[in-house]
Amino acid sequence: MVNRCRGKATAAGAALILLAVTVSVASAGMENARFTRVLFTQQDAVQALDLATGQGYQAGTATGEVAGTTFVEFQFAPAGPPSGDTLPITFKNKVIITDIDGDQIFFDNEGTGSFHLGIPGDDFLGTGGPLTGTYVVSGGTGKFQEWTVGSTYRYRAIFTSPPLPDKLGNVYVEISLEKKHR
Repeated sequence: MVNRCRGKATAAGAALILLAVTVSVASAGMENARFTRVLFTQQDAVQALDLATGQGYQAGTATGEVAGTTFVEFQFAPAGPPSGDTLPITFKNKVIITDIDGDQIFFDNEGTGSFHLGIPGDDFLGTGGPLTGTYVVSGGTGKFQEWTVGSTYRYRAIFTSPPLPDKLGNVYVEISLEKKHR
């Protein structure tokens, strides 16, 4: 039974890494109210995850003001000990979005999250959890050369893997502007 729980914890850790790719409930200040207009959304499937290193990648599609295919290389790390079924994490990712014209925009993506480990009996089925952080423009080609390098966008995301052994999951991300404070 201990080996089975360790296996599920390992699978959950892998799923957490995937979630980190892209997008934490660790901060109560990051409420939905802080997000205004959604600039674009991103929907990715995790393609690879190395639990030993926290590295992997995901690919998918972006829609909205930035639309096209997505590729994210991610690196996550535990940010503290688990609390029940939840492991706090941090992550640093590289994001490439390629639009229909072949123009690309590049982002550095950093943030924090909560990763449910998939422990049997927990309310959260499967593995994964919410993430928050920033997308920072690091460059672009074609029409994306006009985007200012260093521009920062807030995002929130959810990563989930099914409650099945050794299955990779999906990531949904909303990249938004923050409300301006008056």
